[in-house]
Amino acid sequence: MNALIPPGPEGLVWWLTALASVGVTSVIPLFPLYASEQGADLKMIGLMTAAFLVTNLLCLYGAGKLSDRVGRRPLMATGLLGFAFCSLGFLWLRSPWAFVTLRAIEGVAAACFLPAALAYVADRYPAEERGVRIAQLAMAENLGLLIGPVFGGVMAASFGLASLFASLAVMCGLGGVMVYNLPKDDVHVDPVAHQAKGPGHWHEVRAGMLVGVATRALAGGFAFGMYQTIWPIYMQRLGAIPWDVSMSWTLFAVPSVLLAAFSGKIIDRRGPSRPAVLGAGFSAVVVGSYALAPNVTSLLALCLVEGIGFAFAYPAQNALTIQAASPAMRGRVIGVVTAVKTAGALIGALGTPWLYGISPLYSFGATSMVLLIGAVVLALALAWDHRRPTHPEPLAVAEPEPVAIP
Repeated sequence: MNALIPPGPEGLVWWLTALASVGVTSVIPLFPLYASEQGADLKMIGLMTAAFLVTNLLCLYGAGKLSDRVGRRPLMATGLLGFAFCSLGFLWLRSPWAFVTLRAIEGVAAACFLPAALAYVADRYPAEERGVRIAQLAMAENLGLLIGPVFGGVMAASFGLASLFASLAVMCGLGGVMVYNLPKDDVHVDPVAHQAKGPGHWHEVRAGMLVGVATRALAGGFAFGMYQTIWPIYMQRLGAIPWDVSMSWTLFAVPSVLLAAFSGKIIDRRGPSRPAVLGAGFSAVVVGSYALAPNVTSLLALCLVEGIGFAFAYPAQNALTIQAASPAMRGRVIGVVTAVKTAGALIGALGTPWLYGISPLYSFGATSMVLLIGAVVLALALAWDHRRPTHPEPLAVAEPEPVAIP
């Protein structure tokens, strides 16, 4: 079981991440239907999505910086309780404009929780064990894609769409309370992190590595924005039903769950650079092939194949993000990279529908090209970073032995 879930407090963080992910992904696919029932048109639904992305983008760096200053635990609790509060709001407030406000608050809550959870786990492990733990946390996050859409469909069919928000409120509210079972202080197992003092400065960050990871995050966000907008429409064009759309997300998540332990060991033993670059390049090729798929079955098969590349690239990218930062800057660097990813999602959500109106080949081809550029820039940035001059610690000078005086 340790191969799947880390022991100790990090195991609780794993469960909190999985719980929140299942709750959120059970709502997202069906949220437009609920908003439509309350009188929202397509423009308002798009505004709700934009509200989440904008506030998330604006708050990620600040939340990461705050987690460096006050600790990871308060930020995790704030994020989970924020989602619980908004979920109840969707039940009590039925105005589309109120939904826009609630989605904006959820963007802030998301900015608080996941970067702080990742930093918490990274703080507590030395570098040689971090890959496995980061892969385990990525598996918990992707568990939502595996279970959430199915859970949401069953709940909606049995109790109605409102039940999704009630269940999300319970899950995140319970998680927010459970956060306080974590140690009050971030206990650093990594001796370097334990000795880190002061507020941290940007000169402590490996700039080349950060640029490469941020570029790759921008490309990945662009693809995610495309999936949020044109993917269901494209699947319906090939004859898919709503269940097929949900299953495409589930199949994408399967490799991340099944390969978490293996990909984590690869990252620890051989480093995160190659898995990050090769996984990103592999995903770029698969995304481009979606436009050539003849039917829904082939699309679902390609989703499973793309998930294999993601299972290696995503935890490796997170490991590189942590490597780029000093312990005192960890939360801020994670916040910056996640903010860049959110900006990419916003660009993809706005740009790919326009390209899709010309031809699906254009939208998927552009996304494939963006992903490929992200992989190439990451590879070049890592090559430059590995050649940077190193400054070894000064050698210790032995104390002279006392000389006996006759």
